[in-house]
Amino acid sequence: MKVKVCVPVPAESFNDVFTMISRAERSGADIIELRLDYLGHSLLDYVNRLGEIVEFSKTPLIATNRSVEQGGRCVLDEERRLETLISAARAGFKYIDVELSTSRLDRVIDAVRAYDAKVIVSSHNFKHTPHLHEMEKTVKAQIEAGADICKVVTMANSIADSVSCLIFTYEISRKADVVCFAMGEKGLLSRVLSPLFGAQFTYASLGKNLETAPGQITIEEVKEFYRRLGVW
Repeated sequence: MKVKVCVPVPAESFNDVFTMISRAERSGADIIELRLDYLGHSLLDYVNRLGEIVEFSKTPLIATNRSVEQGGRCVLDEERRLETLISAARAGFKYIDVELSTSRLDRVIDAVRAYDAKVIVSSHNFKHTPHLHEMEKTVKAQIEAGADICKVVTMANSIADSVSCLIFTYEISRKADVVCFAMGEKGLLSRVLSPLFGAQFTYASLGKNLETAPGQITIEEVKEFYRRLGVW
């Protein structure tokens, strides 16, 4: 099997987006996540030019404008934040990542779907890894909301949390398309192995100091691990 790796692009300027996408593609990224929240207020100056990014990229794109509450840097009010995601769908991004906690989530998903984009409904827990039953409830809510891919990311406070995420991924992937792993140093096991347990893909940084979540390792490090396993 060939595992898939998504590389986030945390560009803080519009021009850097293109440079980082090229770098991600050279590194072998299967999917690229554009972190719109890293652009700050300047995003509003370029939101009508998102189509240029789609035309430039040879790789499927995820648009994410992560709220502060879910670990992002978005400085826009909620209405504008969601409008940028709908604009990304209109521009041709293949996937739009929207948080399960989003108010009027159904409206956002309907608007995104109108442009034939797929929806990743995400949930991040930065404190701990919930019981498997709680994570299953989260996925059920994501499915009911209309997710094409359910993303459940937790914090690992022990190696056992990594194992829990892998067990959960294996079980739930039979029912839904899912991305699931634990963050933090103790979450590395789940972050790297989750695609082998049924996750659609995992995340790896473009390079050192370009991490967008705790415990994220580089795509070069992930690739080396997969090469040793014979799956890259």
